[in-house]
Amino acid sequence: MLIDFLRPILENPFFVKYGLLGLFLNTVFAAIVPFPIVVTSTALLLQGESEIAVFTVMSIGSVIGGIVTYFIGYDGGKIYKVLRKTHSDDHHKKSFEWLNKYGWSIIFALNWVPILTEVVTIIAGVKKYNFKKFLIVMSVARVSSAFAMVFFGNMFLQYIKI
Repeated sequence: MLIDFLRPILENPFFVKYGLLGLFLNTVFAAIVPFPIVVTSTALLLQGESEIAVFTVMSIGSVIGGIVTYFIGYDGGKIYKVLRKTHSDDHHKKSFEWLNKYGWSIIFALNWVPILTEVVTIIAGVKKYNFKKFLIVMSVARVSSAFAMVFFGNMFLQYIKI
């Protein structure tokens, strides 16, 4: 069965060993270093952890991670300067133009895309985007993303267990 093939992959990650605490740390640290949250959450669901508990921990940790990256950018953009070395000045200007033009909608949309999630939150901090607006939009995006990951992850696990 497919589940027998996936089990070693899903049960092996570092964060899975620590259960919900590991998931929380995974979601917060993913804001700085892109660890795959979906692997940890799926593994916990596979081990029989409550969907509500996994969703709640993912949501809280992701929102905290978003706040951390916002303030990393807000603090003079030192991290963004490192990121910028891998991007041209054109990309730099374009990212600020997109944030100016699309505002909350670009923050919402990119919070669904791995790695770009953290880049957009850093850019919002560098730009000193209104924190209340940022927090609301980022929270809605990350909570809905966590819901989708848990819901579809659980659906996937139910499908492959058959």
